[in-house]
Amino acid sequence: MEIRVYYEDTDFSGVVYHSNYLKYMERSRTEWLRHLKIFHTDLEKDKSAFAIHRMQLQFGPPAKID
Repeated sequence: MEIRVYYEDTDFSGVVYHSNYLKYMERSRTEWLRHLKIFHTDLEKDKSAFAIHRMQLQFGPPAKID
């Protein structure tokens, strides 16, 4: 999934601030669920949810503003 990097996502050098990658992952997870026709509103009605139990990140090359 492509995500546009906005100025507000970056630090002073134009590189994405490390904690913003978590936002990108959450957006991607939501889009993946939508792709599968699973919507958060339906999960809420069914009193279901996906919970993140643990995250481990390994950073590669930095994302930069275009």
